[in-house]
Amino acid sequence: MIKDFISKSPVVGLDESGCYCNSRLDWSWIAQTTCYTLVFRAGNRAGKVPVDMFGDALSNMTAVTDRHSAYFALSFASHQICPAHILRELKYLSEVDTKQQWSGELECLIKEAMQLRNERPKDSIDTSPWLGRLDKILQKNANRLNDGFRKLKNGLIKCRDYIFKFLENPAIPPDNNAGEPGLRKLKVKQKMSGTFRSHTGADAYFDLHSIMDTAHKNKQSELNALLAFI
Repeated sequence: MIKDFISKSPVVGLDESGCYCNSRLDWSWIAQTTCYTLVFRAGNRAGKVPVDMFGDALSNMTAVTDRHSAYFALSFASHQICPAHILRELKYLSEVDTKQQWSGELECLIKEAMQLRNERPKDSIDTSPWLGRLDKILQKNANRLNDGFRKLKNGLIKCRDYIFKFLENPAIPPDNNAGEPGLRKLKVKQKMSGTFRSHTGADAYFDLHSIMDTAHKNKQSELNALLAFI
């Protein structure tokens, strides 16, 4: 049922993280909206995983993701790169090289855009000026900087059209931070035990976590949700 509701949602946040099952590296995937959370396990982090899970429904979704290349091979209706992920990379680069200004300029631009969305939560905002400012920063020569700067710059050039989609559409969140709490409990579980002991146990854990997190988002009793499932 959770999967069906997410399949019909116009905006879906997607993320993935490694997990060990029976001493083998698998991947925990999360698909989430403001009301629903679906966590599931797959053997890899390739783009085929969300295709197998949601099929043709992907073509009706705006996906909010990081810059993992697998997402860009899929036929989403639209895309939003999580600015929070970019800001974390920029903060790291600013600490690596304190003399350069490139990362600081880009950080200020993204923070200004997110602040504008907070100030005007229901407006559709023209992205042309923001993309113009972004292009000027991306056109600056970064050859004198290290590989980390050049890698980020080239990556942002490729996904340039998907950085400020949240300004155009108020329904698109300016980050994918809501997906991280959904994966955090799984990471804590992994930290404590190191691995899931069986595939059946792992999948059961993911199912229960999906139900409890969905109940929490809807201000329902997590215990009652589990009892209804059982």
